[in-house]
Amino acid sequence: MFSKEQREILKENFNLETDKTTLEKFEKWHELFLDYNSHTNLMSKNDTKLLFEKHIFDSLAILKWEEFDPTKKQKILDVGTGGGFPSVILALFFPNLEIVANDSRMKKINFIIEAKDKLDIENLKISYARAEDLEPLNCDIVISRAVGTIKDVLRLSKKHIKQGGYFVIYKAKTLKDELLEAKIENAKIVDYTLPLKEDYTRHLAIIKT
Repeated sequence: MFSKEQREILKENFNLETDKTTLEKFEKWHELFLDYNSHTNLMSKNDTKLLFEKHIFDSLAILKWEEFDPTKKQKILDVGTGGGFPSVILALFFPNLEIVANDSRMKKINFIIEAKDKLDIENLKISYARAEDLEPLNCDIVISRAVGTIKDVLRLSKKHIKQGGYFVIYKAKTLKDELLEAKIENAKIVDYTLPLKEDYTRHLAIIKT
C-alpha cells in the first residue's frame, strides 16, 4: 500500500516507521477498502486515488499534537468515523490505543465490522448509534473528522470525555468561524499541510475539558 516515497513522508512528518507487519496489514486494508467502495459508497472514486494524501496522512495528523502519545494506553472515541478515518488508521498503527469507531450509518459500520474481522484489529471497538444516544464512555480523547461544526459535535459528544480529557477536531478553512460560533477561546491549534501538489492546509483544534 505504501510506496517508498509515502513511507519517507510518514517518517519525516510523524517519525513513524512502517515495519513489515504494518505494511501487510495496510495492504489488506487497502484491498478491502477499494473492494467495498466499489459497491457501497464510502468516498468518491476520485478520492480513492488520493487515499494516502487526503485521508491516511490526515488521520495521522493528530501526531502533530505534541502532547499526544500513541504508545500510552488511552481510550479514544471517533465520532462519525465514516469509512474509518481516523479510527481504523490509528488502530492499525497503534495497538496500545483503545479505539471506539462510532457512526450512525449502517453502510459505514458494516465496512468497519468487516475490516475489524478480516484484519483482526483487537483494539478496535464498534459503536452503531448516534453519539448523543450512547451512555457516557469515559474517554481520554474524543476525535472527529469531516462530520459537523465544532459547536454541534462538541455538544453531542462532550459527555463521553473524562474530566481533564480532550476534544480534538480536524478542520480546514472554517476553523476560526466555528471557534467563534462555539465561543471557544482556549483551543490549541495545530496547523499542518497535506502532501499534495497544491497548498492544502488543515488544522487540529484541541480543547481540554
